[in-house]
Amino acid sequence: MSQQSRNKGASAPSSLHPSAILDQAISAHRSGNLSDAERAYTTILKGSKTHPIALHMLGLLHAQRGNFADAEPLLKKAARIDPGNPDVLFNYANVLRALDKTDDALAWLAKAIALSPNFADAHLNRGAILMARQELHGAIAEFDRAIAIAPSSAAFANRGSAFQQLGQLDEAHDSYQRAVELAPSNPQNHFVSSEILTQMGRHDEAIGALERTVALDKAFPFALSKLVGARRQRADWRSFEREQAALEEAVEAGVAIDPLTFFHASSSPAHQLTCAKTYVAEVAPERGAAIPRTPPPVSRLRVAYLSADFRRHATAHLTAGLFEAHDRERFDISAISYGPDDRSKMRDRLKAAFERFEDVSHLADEDVVKLIRQLDIEVLVDLGGFTAFARPKILARRAAPIQVNYLGFPGTMGAPYMDYVIADRIVIPEEEQKHYAEKVIYLPDSYQATDAKRPLLSNAPARSEVGLADDAFVYCAFNRTSKITPPLFDVWMRLLSKTAGSVLWLLDGDPIAKENLRREAVARGIAAERIVFAPHVPADEHLARHQLADLFLDTLPYNAHTTASDALWAGLPVLTCRGTAFAGRVAASLLNAVGLPELVTRSLDEYEGLALRIAHDPELRSALKTKLATHRSTWPLFDTVGMTRHIERAFNEMWRRHSAGEAPASFAV
Repeated sequence: MSQQSRNKGASAPSSLHPSAILDQAISAHRSGNLSDAERAYTTILKGSKTHPIALHMLGLLHAQRGNFADAEPLLKKAARIDPGNPDVLFNYANVLRALDKTDDALAWLAKAIALSPNFADAHLNRGAILMARQELHGAIAEFDRAIAIAPSSAAFANRGSAFQQLGQLDEAHDSYQRAVELAPSNPQNHFVSSEILTQMGRHDEAIGALERTVALDKAFPFALSKLVGARRQRADWRSFEREQAALEEAVEAGVAIDPLTFFHASSSPAHQLTCAKTYVAEVAPERGAAIPRTPPPVSRLRVAYLSADFRRHATAHLTAGLFEAHDRERFDISAISYGPDDRSKMRDRLKAAFERFEDVSHLADEDVVKLIRQLDIEVLVDLGGFTAFARPKILARRAAPIQVNYLGFPGTMGAPYMDYVIADRIVIPEEEQKHYAEKVIYLPDSYQATDAKRPLLSNAPARSEVGLADDAFVYCAFNRTSKITPPLFDVWMRLLSKTAGSVLWLLDGDPIAKENLRREAVARGIAAERIVFAPHVPADEHLARHQLADLFLDTLPYNAHTTASDALWAGLPVLTCRGTAFAGRVAASLLNAVGLPELVTRSLDEYEGLALRIAHDPELRSALKTKLATHRSTWPLFDTVGMTRHIERAFNEMWRRHSAGEAPASFAV
């Protein structure tokens, strides 16, 4: 419950002075001895079934235990017997709120306020109910009333949350600042302040707020992982090793950590499973039973893809061709889109690729679940996992009989409601199935979808147009800054020192990240100007400029995924080091599927040595590029139609097992 009675025993009518047994019951209750208190209240009620204090206190006791259904009749009776006691009405309203009877809860809180106009907590709880119902302006009015009566950290924090949901970030920030001032030792206030500051683009202040959160409570959910993620986006490696150890310790201790951030840092599938399970328990625990066996579809298997990324996004670039290639005679294909509409050409292409494109961005999770069930979706493929904007609570409610983790999230979701993960034998070796909550479906080549329709500009820009010297050897690494680690950067700087006239070509991004990377280069004896940054350009121009590079250098422990696919499609050889978890094996999967396994190394020493050999051997470089150009159209990696048929066979086998009443099980296509 949000608030307990302001003075649990003080509001009894003077005509009912507490007996000795009631005094003992209340004393036991306040000391936390709930069993003794319950027995005493029950004894009193056996003698007097309408004793208002015993009814009230026993109802509160059940509510403290979370037994709201048991608390409701007791508090309802207490409210009827003692209707002039605002505390009784308040606590009854809170139990109704916990039981999702929000209309009744609002009405009883209003009655409590009518009896006690300065009841700040009643206004606060009315505001919380209205905010949960998305009646944000009404919620803010209630929070303002609570603040006018008794300014509190909770009231300002709730007010800030309402303004945040309205997109009024300045007002939200001001409210959270007041919450921090009133309760500076509450880590929650600093944490939510960091989220607002991040949305406002005030990243230095956001990092400071996260640092204060972790200093106050190192186990505060998600604070450590957000802090580490923010620093790594800026290549701020001053505490890199300490942060690595802290993340591992936090996961082992059961602290909630953002799985995607952890997957960027972890090389252990076992620890990744632990991390994902903790996250699921905190954010999206199972809320629906498995859907019972249903008969085979009358005609076509109904499949829906669930994603926030049906727009100009890496996932869409990989999957657009897959959606278009589905066999419409055997499959009914829908999109369930909960992300923004960026009105891009890709968005238009995706809308045309599906028979049904449902924009559910405005719907609550439970309404999305209702829609999916109304559409009779039989296989629901989640393309996001725990990536940005993910809504795993849709999946937690068991929206479809079969739920599949695919592509966007490179690892286990750790959730009992995810039946399968689509993979291949490189990213998930058979002996590692035990580290996945899902059953594993093995595709025959690479698990990663690709789009063979992606255009390539025939003429790349001149090197001089993008800041590259004509005679430079260009090592290219177009991964996000957060994937770059100090051990890997050490290797890259040694490559530059041993390759005359070479440069490292990185993606442009955060100005502080650029400054940090150049400073790290100088600290390793490499001139800052040998780190060249490529500005963001449209996707087709980005693909074309790959042709100006000589070798793509992959990252570890989190490989290039879509980025590696881009490079290979553009004809640029990718050098990788095969890691020990899904995210670190993706490039190896792609290279094997395009017939270039010789570019997969097993250690950073081997990776460094092969990079130097390629840099110093023009004939080897030429042979690799020629081989890639030939294999691109003949090997499985970019065979979009072939990949689609494999995935369709997987869908059919999932449905066959379900229809036969068999439990999900790993299988190969």
